[in-house]
Amino acid sequence: MAAIIDLARTSVAGELIHFVSGGRLFQFPDQHADFVVPVQFGLDSEKSSFRDIVVNDVDIEKKSDADLEAKRDSLSDGDGDDGTLSLPDQFTVDWYGPSDPENPQNWPRWKRYLVIFEICFLTVAVYIGSAIYTPGLQQIVEEFHVNDVVALIPLTVYVVGYGIGPMVFAPLSETPWIGRNLIYIPSLFLFVILQVPTALSKNIGGLITVRAITGFMSSPPLANGGASMGDVLSPANLAIGLSFWSIFAVQGPVFGPFLGGVFSQVKNWRWSFWILMWISSLALVFLFFLLPETSPETILQRRARRLRIRTGDARYSTKAEQEYANFSIRSFIYDCIARPIIITFTEPGVFFLNWYTALIYAVMYCWFEAFPIVFVGVHHFNLIQLGLSYFGISIGVLIACAAFISTIRYWLLPRLIRGQPPEIIFKVAFFAAPMLPIAILFFGWSATASVHWIVPIIGSGIFIVGGFTVFQVVFNYLGMSYPRYLASVFAGNDLFRSCFAAPFPLFAKAMFTHLGPTKFPVGWGSTLLACVAALMVLIPIVLLKLGSKLRSKSIYAN
Repeated sequence: MAAIIDLARTSVAGELIHFVSGGRLFQFPDQHADFVVPVQFGLDSEKSSFRDIVVNDVDIEKKSDADLEAKRDSLSDGDGDDGTLSLPDQFTVDWYGPSDPENPQNWPRWKRYLVIFEICFLTVAVYIGSAIYTPGLQQIVEEFHVNDVVALIPLTVYVVGYGIGPMVFAPLSETPWIGRNLIYIPSLFLFVILQVPTALSKNIGGLITVRAITGFMSSPPLANGGASMGDVLSPANLAIGLSFWSIFAVQGPVFGPFLGGVFSQVKNWRWSFWILMWISSLALVFLFFLLPETSPETILQRRARRLRIRTGDARYSTKAEQEYANFSIRSFIYDCIARPIIITFTEPGVFFLNWYTALIYAVMYCWFEAFPIVFVGVHHFNLIQLGLSYFGISIGVLIACAAFISTIRYWLLPRLIRGQPPEIIFKVAFFAAPMLPIAILFFGWSATASVHWIVPIIGSGIFIVGGFTVFQVVFNYLGMSYPRYLASVFAGNDLFRSCFAAPFPLFAKAMFTHLGPTKFPVGWGSTLLACVAALMVLIPIVLLKLGSKLRSKSIYAN
C-alpha cells in the first residue's frame, strides 16, 4: 500500500487531492511535523535553530505571498555580528543528497519500469490514430462524395499536427512550473474528447478540421516521451530505453490500420474512432492516477514551494526557477520556433539527417496507399487481412531493436568510453542504410499476382529493420552532439520529417498508378523511391568523415 501511495502522490490525481485537502492527504516527507530543513540550503545551524523560523503548519497555510515576503525581510534584518540570524538572498533547493528517494534516478526499479511502460502505452494509444481510418477510405469517399485524395487529407493534417506540436509542448514541459504530467494529461483528455466529433463528422471539412486539432493534441508523447525516459534512466541506459520506446512509436501506425480494418469491415469507418476513444480513455485513466511526475526541475520546484510554506521564507527556490526568473514570451517564441528552424537550416549535419529521417517517414506513409494496391487490388485481401499485412513491419521493428540494443551495449559504448567521437555511430548505419533501397525494390517488384503475398510483406519487414536502425543512429548522434539544445534539435526534426512526409499519401496512389506497370502496379514507383534512398546512403559516409569538423565550427554542437 505504501508503494501505491508513493506512486500516486505525484500523479495528477494525487497532486489534485493534495491541493484540495489543503496538504493533509498524500503528504510529502517535508510536510511531516518532525521534518528538519537541511542545512545545505543556506541556514547556519550554529547561529539559529530551524525551529526559530518554522511556523505552525496550520497558520502558514493561511499566509499570503505578502506575508511570506514580510517573513523573509524580518529574517534578513540582522547582520550576524550580534548573534542574530543573517541569511543570503536565496536558498537553492536541491536533492537531499545523492540517494534522495524523490530523485527519479533513485526510484526503485519497478517504479521506473512502470513509468517506461506507461509512456509506451500512451505512445501506442495516440499513434494508433494516425492511420486508423485508412482501411475505411472508400466508405468515406462514398459517404462524403469526394475523391481519394480529399479523403486522405485527414491523414495529412494529422501528421502535420503532431509535427507542429513538439515545437510548443517540448519547451513547455521543461519549465519547472509545468513539467511532464501537465502536458500529458490535459492533452490526452482533449484527444479523447475530440474522438467524439471525429466519429460524428457530417462532412469532409469537419473531419479534416477535427483531425488537424487531434493530431496536434497527440504530439506530447513524441515531444516529451524521450525526455521522460531520460528522467528515469541513467545516461548509460538511455539509448536502450529510447530504442525500446521507439518500438511502440512504430507499432502505433501498424496496429491502427489493423483495428481500422476490423471495425470498418464489421461496422463502418466511424467505429475506428470509437475504438480509438476507448483505448485512449483507458490510457487517460491509468496515467491520471498512476503516472508520477518525472521532471527533476518540477519535482524540486514543488519541494521549494512546500519549504516556502513551511518556513515562511520566500527565498527558497531552485536553480530552474532562478533561470526562468526573466522568462518572457519573446524568449519562449524563440525557443519554440526560431531556434529549431535556425539549427535545422544552419547545421549541415542536422539538415541532411533530417532529410534522411523524412524520407523514411515518407516511404512509411506512401505504404498506406501502396498496401491496398498490392494486397487488395492484386491479392484480393479483405479489410481485416489488409490490416494484418502491416505486421511484417511490426516483426521487423522487434528484430531491429534487439539488434541495435546489442550493438549499443557490446560495440558502441566501449568505443565511446575509450574516447572515440560520436561519429563512430555512423558505422552502424553502413549496414542499415543499404537495406532501405534494397527493401523498397524487393517490395515493389514482388508485388504481383504470380508471387506469394508473403514476399512483399517480408520486404516491408526488411525495410523497417534498416529504417528503425537509421532512426536510432540519427537520434543518438544528435543527442550526443547537441546536448545543450536537444529539445530544439528534436523539435526541428519532428517538424521537418512530419511536414515533408505528410503530403506523400496524397499523391502516392497517383504515382504508383501512373508509373505502373500493370503487372507490377507499384514497381516503378518503388524504384523511384529506392533511387532517392540509395543517394541518401552517402549521408552517413560523409558525416563519418566530416562530422567532427562540422561540429567544431558550430555554435550549437557539443
